[in-house]
Amino acid sequence: VVASASCPTGCSCRNRYVDCSGRRHTTMPDFSSLGVASNYDTLDMRNNNLTTLDNASFVGAPFETVYLSHNNLADRFISAGAFEGLVDSVKILDLGFNNIQKLPTALKELNMVEELDVSHNPMRFSNSFPADIMRAMGDTITAFTFGNNQLVSWPESLNHFVQLQKLHVDQLGSFMQVLTPEAFHGFETTLLYLKIENTNLIAVPIGISKLKNLEELHFDDNPQITDKGVLIQSFPLKFEPPKLRIVSLDGDGLTKFPPVLKYLRALDKLSLDRNLLDFLSDASIEGNVTATELSLVNCGLDRIPGALSDLHYLTHLDLSQNDIKTIEHNDLENLPTLEQLVIQNASLEYISNNAFAALHHLVSLDLRLTNLKQVPNALNLMHPCPAKVDLIGNKVDCMCETLVWLATKTEWCQAQGSPMDITGDCDTIDSTVKNYVTKYIPNCPQYKVDHNIAPYNHG
Repeated sequence: VVASASCPTGCSCRNRYVDCSGRRHTTMPDFSSLGVASNYDTLDMRNNNLTTLDNASFVGAPFETVYLSHNNLADRFISAGAFEGLVDSVKILDLGFNNIQKLPTALKELNMVEELDVSHNPMRFSNSFPADIMRAMGDTITAFTFGNNQLVSWPESLNHFVQLQKLHVDQLGSFMQVLTPEAFHGFETTLLYLKIENTNLIAVPIGISKLKNLEELHFDDNPQITDKGVLIQSFPLKFEPPKLRIVSLDGDGLTKFPPVLKYLRALDKLSLDRNLLDFLSDASIEGNVTATELSLVNCGLDRIPGALSDLHYLTHLDLSQNDIKTIEHNDLENLPTLEQLVIQNASLEYISNNAFAALHHLVSLDLRLTNLKQVPNALNLMHPCPAKVDLIGNKVDCMCETLVWLATKTEWCQAQGSPMDITGDCDTIDSTVKNYVTKYIPNCPQYKVDHNIAPYNHG
């Protein structure tokens, strides 16, 4: 901890972090009080009232990370030498959520900048991203975030970011419905991560098909896409070996599993959250889909889709925030590789006693905040025992007649070397479920009968 006396006025300094956020600063603090500036690598000036940056703004302050988002900075009030104190130090610069209409010239002087965020600024046109400034940063920039709801044309100068590995596009103007096939030209072989969200695009951009080494694609909350906008030809399918491992198509107006999934041979994690999958049926998943993790949160499902049995490698499944009221005995029987099942914040109120019998690899069962009133008796038929069962937020009835079996099962799991940890609270008594099982159940008549304990033994 650095003594507060050495910290700029209106800031706090701790663990290499100078925090001046949310203090209503209208000008940059005086950093001369920091002494040896190398002791600090991060400056947080978010959520202030900054309007200008001049040549003295960062004198004696060679930070590596600078957060300037959520201020009132305008490009015309950012001097050409505004970042003079950062030219050989800053690697991460956040200018998001300001009033910048055009990239400030001062950015040209940054020799080390690797990550830049200029999202949610009123930058409307392609020339809001001047080619000379983009070119000056092109040799070092590896991550870039931009976008706003006023942007009417794609910045062609992106092609100067020849080292770009991560691109995040957060909003486009409502009239931008299609991106050209050359949208990602310049970094087609370097880009590893792409996120495009909150747009009115009507199709997954064709240019994505050229991203040779893309590993992670998040194309979320683009509601005009619908099923017909997820084009097979928009995905990088022609490259060997296949690289795309993580895909999310959340909130894209889908009603079924996109057919392209069967062609993504390296697919590991898939998310289709917030799509009303009305037509998810046994015929919806075709081919050998390789995904091991699947998230279908808030998809309007009223039952566990039988089509999931086609996912032969599935280990993690999240069905939270759906209207699934029951888990029947055959709903999960064709998912033998499942290791983690999550059904949170759901209408779930009944689980068949045989529902988990086929899940021999299940390690974690998360049933938080459902309508269950009982610890699922289906746990009794599980071999081996799951390590974690989460019932937090459920109104569990804790009584002798309903939980004697759980005490016996818990003891059996412990003896088998696979202890089962159940978290949650009783509704009928002030106790956790775990505490009730260990403290109260041994005094129950049926438990004593089952364990031949006097005076309720068989003698």
